Amino acid sequence: MQKRTVLVLLLILLSFSLVFGQEISEKKEIAIFGLSYTDWSIPDGALGMVDQSLQNVFINLRRFDIIGMSYRLDAGDISGFIEEIQKVKEANMVVPEAVRLGKQTFTEADFNKLIGAFIIVIPVVSYYEVVADDGGGYTSEIQTTFTFINVKEGKAFASFQVDTTGADDTAKGAVKSAVDAMPIQLSYEVRKIPEFQLKSGILDVNGKEVLIELGANMGIKLGDEFNLTNSVVLPSGHVIDKKTGLLVVKEVHEEVSTAQIFYAKGTPSIGDQLKEIPRMGFESAFYLNYIRQSDPALDPIIAIGVRQIVSRGVYKTRPYAGIEVPLGVDVKGVILNYLYFPVNAVVGAELNWYLGRLHITPSIDAALGMLVPIAKEWQDDYIIYSSIGGHARLTVNYMISDDIKVFGEAGYSAMLSINDGFFNSYNGVLFGGGVALKY
Repeated sequence: MQKRTVLVLLLILLSFSLVFGQEISEKKEIAIFGLSYTDWSIPDGALGMVDQSLQNVFINLRRFDIIGMSYRLDAGDISGFIEEIQKVKEANMVVPEAVRLGKQTFTEADFNKLIGAFIIVIPVVSYYEVVADDGGGYTSEIQTTFTFINVKEGKAFASFQVDTTGADDTAKGAVKSAVDAMPIQLSYEVRKIPEFQLKSGILDVNGKEVLIELGANMGIKLGDEFNLTNSVVLPSGHVIDKKTGLLVVKEVHEEVSTAQIFYAKGTPSIGDQLKEIPRMGFESAFYLNYIRQSDPALDPIIAIGVRQIVSRGVYKTRPYAGIEVPLGVDVKGVILNYLYFPVNAVVGAELNWYLGRLHITPSIDAALGMLVPIAKEWQDDYIIYSSIGGHARLTVNYMISDDIKVFGEAGYSAMLSINDGFFNSYNGVLFGGGVALKY
């Protein structure tokens, strides 16, 4: 009986600590090694670009205190490095004046810095290539593996690979292009690691808006999303986190942010726990539009397309780019011995009114129509620029989950021919719908 009473009291105390003891993320100290490239011949200039780009990603995340290291540790030396850390931590031994691992010799001072760090990051090139193409330019590919070591526990807790490609008229430019593609993917992969996901709490509630702890000081940006979570204690004593709501950041200050509630079970209150949803920062909206031409004698057009919407770093007004294929337009058959089909490249912006799960979104864009050969590569020499125009839409979105929205839309589409010999103009009312995926 006494054991049961003690267990109940412990569960009650644990429940109170979970309810009132919200967890708030703090900056973590990390040491970042230089990029290792043992099996690859990488020019010094390219190596410096990669090193700086990698460090900038962690700096811009703003959730780390960074120790820069010039050492480059090979992939095969990582396990030995972990073992050396474990020896020092477990035996509480004095660090020798020099610690040699593979080709690197660590000074006593630097090794002590590493042991004092919370996390060590070791980037290693797993593939590198620069190739001259037939057109006189260059393409490059870089694959980099990142290993994260928890110094306190003396073990690796996360690892992932970032693959990027680039193209340019020069070899150096192609490498730079591949390096410039790293930050978005690397930032996303780092924020996906559970140990680095931000945890915050509600400081104030004002209707459908809440004030949350943490802001630009921890790298929060407009459009970032947080789940409202509730910790539940099972009879076994295990604790599970249940998602009970979704918030999106609409204002960012230095140490706090304002977020809008998309949905919540019950009424959020001060002290509720929040957990970051790591996203790359885009939405892909796949749609099918029926365009009824203004001239009733003309057949309708079916437009199939996708809009790539920027969702991170923005809130109410969001830019997008897209591509669509209008089926049923009057293309003049075979041109230059190739069968062509029409494609519209689109650039525009949308305005969002967030009404819980329901989002009302007017948008406008400009479009450039092209005729692209089916049996030939997409090269400027073979593409015919056929029309200019755009679309105006009113879209109604509904969130069926944190990651998926369905939508219906209506508006007007017009594409004016700039090459009457190959393409006829079209315009008319459009309506249709689709699905948007958030990632």
